[in-house]
Amino acid sequence: MYISQLLSLSFANKKLTDFLHKKDSEKYSNIAAGKTLKAVFEILPGDVDAHKCILVCEISNDGFSYAIKNDDENMYIAVAVFHFDKSTTVDYSITLQNEIQRQALLSGNFKKVYIMYSLGESILIPFSLYNSEENANALNLVHGDLQSNLSVLTDIIEKNKIYNCYRVSTDVVNIIKSKFPDAINRHQYSVLLNNATLETGKLFIIFYPKKIVLMLIKNDNLQFINSFSYNTAEDVSYILLNTCKQFEVDNIPLEISGLIDENSALFKEIHKYFGSVNFAQLPAGSGYSEEITKQPSHYFSQIFAVDSCG
Repeated sequence: MYISQLLSLSFANKKLTDFLHKKDSEKYSNIAAGKTLKAVFEILPGDVDAHKCILVCEISNDGFSYAIKNDDENMYIAVAVFHFDKSTTVDYSITLQNEIQRQALLSGNFKKVYIMYSLGESILIPFSLYNSEENANALNLVHGDLQSNLSVLTDIIEKNKIYNCYRVSTDVVNIIKSKFPDAINRHQYSVLLNNATLETGKLFIIFYPKKIVLMLIKNDNLQFINSFSYNTAEDVSYILLNTCKQFEVDNIPLEISGLIDENSALFKEIHKYFGSVNFAQLPAGSGYSEEITKQPSHYFSQIFAVDSCG
């Protein structure tokens, strides 16, 4: 793996990011005010025995999701996805806290709890260059220092010999600590890196409302991982084509996760430029309830993958 490329990806893509970000103050780690949550999917059983279950949650600037797995039966039995509704002005940390309290299934004492922060303000640092006292300075250098009330968290990715340092709203961190004091925190990039398998060449894409996360593997090496905002389908094509140009890859197959439909204008735009576009499958190693398997597998695959590296 080319560690120097991982370290420099935020700089290498600054022009691309500036092109897509309409406001310099829009930072991924700042889970912003002016948003409330609305349910997109709720596939929920009537009740769960939390003591026998694993809870995985995903927190991002785009919303909040969770899934519940019956660990005794090794089967996912619940999944829920919420996106922000910007039509009202309520602080997100309060909205998140209220939603967690509103979800009756989240009130139990779970066997394990995993929290995945899907936020863009992250840096990857090789073991040999890591200095814990410089985490905040390094994040400020790459992502700016205009935000306040942020906590810096760090994951260790042993298989790649790197640290992942990232920042999250302190209010959100405190809400999670209060509700799930024994939760295991991870950044999305850490989950992706831990779960990555060697490929001759593949570009992985996770879709959110107005954001994509990319991970590129070329010649059995991880080349690139980053997040980008977008407004139009053409923006997405630009990001993908620019990434391929920078890393000198042609006709690379794509694997797509997230809430994107095969008949959507966005999917059709991508297919103009890439001949091999496949949807991610449900992660192997776990079972899934009949209600979950009725939905397209790629809708929730990135959520179900969170506990696979636990």
